[in-house]
Amino acid sequence: MNIPAWNPQYLEPILAFVLVTIGFSLYHFVSISPKIKNKYQGRFGAERGNTKFLWMTRYLGAMSIGVVPAIIMMMVMGKTPEDYGVAFKNHGTSLAWILGLATIIIPMNFFNSKKEKNLAFYPNVREKEWTKPMVATNAFTWVAYLFGYELMFRGLLLFATVPLLGEWPAIVLNAAIYALVHVPKNLEETIGAIPLGIVLCLITLTTGTFWVAFFVHITLALSNFFFSLKHHPEMKVI
Repeated sequence: MNIPAWNPQYLEPILAFVLVTIGFSLYHFVSISPKIKNKYQGRFGAERGNTKFLWMTRYLGAMSIGVVPAIIMMMVMGKTPEDYGVAFKNHGTSLAWILGLATIIIPMNFFNSKKEKNLAFYPNVREKEWTKPMVATNAFTWVAYLFGYELMFRGLLLFATVPLLGEWPAIVLNAAIYALVHVPKNLEETIGAIPLGIVLCLITLTTGTFWVAFFVHITLALSNFFFSLKHHPEMKVI
């Protein structure tokens, strides 16, 4: 058996793949753990325990999927945040993309959020009565989670694979993995993740920053959250 020769250029993408695999697996298996959820329910009650458990998993995802891998990548590779797209530049182009996609996403979510299929799952927090602090906390946990999420996909994973694979192979690979992590949700979100993943990768590479993908994803998640909460017949803000 001939063992493939090692190339130092392989280290960065391999490290990114290893970290996203470990980080997402940790987040996923904690998020579906009945043992951990039962501990929260035992402490806070069934309904509030579910809520606090969900918020905890979002914070965990932010750290395990994005923040901790980013720190490890920069320490091992000797790179800076800007090398992985955490850069403030091309403001005009970035703002145009964010506002342009928001004009599509927000009306789309307004109408989709009324559907029974959507309301059966969203908002993820299933409490009937929401206080304003609860609304703010739920929104913030989404922002935290999506920061780590986009930091990995449109930051670490994308910028680590482009030098070795080239732009289009890296984009397709990124979108494929992005779709796979949506499989536990449903078929519609899995399919929708493919074109969205490709578009976000293209925007990230042309602007040199992951912030557009981050704010677009926030717009997608928060508009769906607010509209779903508004349209849900059994939920209200008190």
